[in-house]
Amino acid sequence: MIEEIIGIIIIIMALRVLLTKNRAERMLYINVIDFAVSALIALYVNSPFGLIIAATFFITSTIGSNAIAYTLNRLDNEIVLNE
Repeated sequence: MIEEIIGIIIIIMALRVLLTKNRAERMLYINVIDFAVSALIALYVNSPFGLIIAATFFITSTIGSNAIAYTLNRLDNEIVLNE
């Protein structure tokens, strides 16, 4: 039952990614998808190695989302000269 709920959350977030125009909101929805996928990996692979895979995916998606947020923050502070 929990797998189906997580799957529905992933589908809803994927639709929101496609429909939103704001980059910051889009990144938030993609982060939710990443975290939900790591939860699905942990639930489906019932072994210690599955836990290692899920933890690795979770950590790397967190690092990636932090890098994206940092880059978006730097782009907001950038001065653009219109020619």
